[in-house]
Amino acid sequence: MKNKIILALGLATFLSSCALYSAPKNVNVQIPDQFKYSTNSTNSTLNQSWWENFNDQKLNNTIKTALDNNLNYKIAIKNIQIAQTYVGQNQSALLPTINATYSSTRNQPSKNASNSPFSNSQIYNLHQAGLSASYELDVWHQIQNSVNQAKANVNLSKANADVVKLTLISNIAQTYFQLAALNLSIENFTQQLEAAKEILKLNEDKYKSGLINIEPVEDAKTQLENIKTVLNNLIKQKQLTQNTLAYYLGKYPEDFSLNPNTKDFIIESYTKLIPPQIPSSILTQRPDVKEAMYNVLSYAYAQKQALANFFPVFNLTANYGYASTNLSNFIENASNVWNFGLNILAPLFNYKKNTSIYERSKLQYEQAVLNYRNTVINAFKEVDNALASYKKDSQALISYQKNYQSAKNLYDIYKAQYEAGTVDYITYLNYKINLLNAYYNLINQNLLVKEDVISIYNALGMGLSN
Repeated sequence: MKNKIILALGLATFLSSCALYSAPKNVNVQIPDQFKYSTNSTNSTLNQSWWENFNDQKLNNTIKTALDNNLNYKIAIKNIQIAQTYVGQNQSALLPTINATYSSTRNQPSKNASNSPFSNSQIYNLHQAGLSASYELDVWHQIQNSVNQAKANVNLSKANADVVKLTLISNIAQTYFQLAALNLSIENFTQQLEAAKEILKLNEDKYKSGLINIEPVEDAKTQLENIKTVLNNLIKQKQLTQNTLAYYLGKYPEDFSLNPNTKDFIIESYTKLIPPQIPSSILTQRPDVKEAMYNVLSYAYAQKQALANFFPVFNLTANYGYASTNLSNFIENASNVWNFGLNILAPLFNYKKNTSIYERSKLQYEQAVLNYRNTVINAFKEVDNALASYKKDSQALISYQKNYQSAKNLYDIYKAQYEAGTVDYITYLNYKINLLNAYYNLINQNLLVKEDVISIYNALGMGLSN
């Protein structure tokens, strides 16, 4: 019976040792072979720094400035450096600890200590100096697992910095294009405002002359106030957008101003900006997915460390030095003092504490696995949503382009008729406002599709190569 118990304990120790030394297993996550929504793009020449595909140097410079100055990104980079210090700290435990020691004490021996070498002196000074060394034998791989966990946390911090970087670039691009759209829209409604003022003035003159009743005047006033309201809202949005962009660039709004390029804002087709069919496995390289994976790895190593708490700790210790009662000729009259040995510390009455630590480490690992799987599913959702939005918004863009062309055709007709004297100025101005409204809708739809393109790049995790 005794032999069976010893065999069982030995087997348990062996199995635990294997678990402590083996590398954590990869978490298997089944993913679809392809995304739910496809793109028709065959453009394989896209720049991985995807914002450069818009051919806007101001945008490129703005993103570069943000990467150099954004405080959130700087904090994320600093977190990598902090995490790296823990690697060195934990690696130091794999080496012996050596300390220089010195002590000086005043002592009075017991009168009963007749065998004491200092029994002839009631009070004496004792000076001791030397070196002490200790070395923990990493039998259960606990120290090495702490090093491995620290390295996993470094990679986790790097992935987190990539998340911050990718989000920052996407936010900068979206805010930049929003600001460009607002500038175009403000210019658009400023023209509408001038036309509405002209319409109101002409109708008031006609009313005063008795040519029309009051209704066209009131309609013109309502139209004018509506345009003023929209224009004021656009100006407010521009101010807020400027402030947001300043924040992304690490600047105070008071010291920041940017006029984005609006010349090529309207694009007929965005197909050339969409990446071609990409295997769904690319999502495993998304920074947030990698971050979740390294988080699993970190907790796996933490679990191994918690398991090692159940086993004894082995320490080699050694001391060498001198002891003397006379400091003035310390070396000459000193006695050599040395010792070495093996200390074994085995846990006996802290089982509940170690059990709680280990159970918590298991739960944290299982939670990290669930978070990893949730992150992967969310990545697919974001890609599919971005592709679906782009597909529908691109179709809507075609309709807005047709509406704008129709409004332009009518405007050109009535402009020619006004110049020929066959229609009045008010009719011409109303068709001008209709054209400006169609152009405003086209601006906003272009912005929406641009944001869809950016969302696709962001969801695929592109743009981290530089």
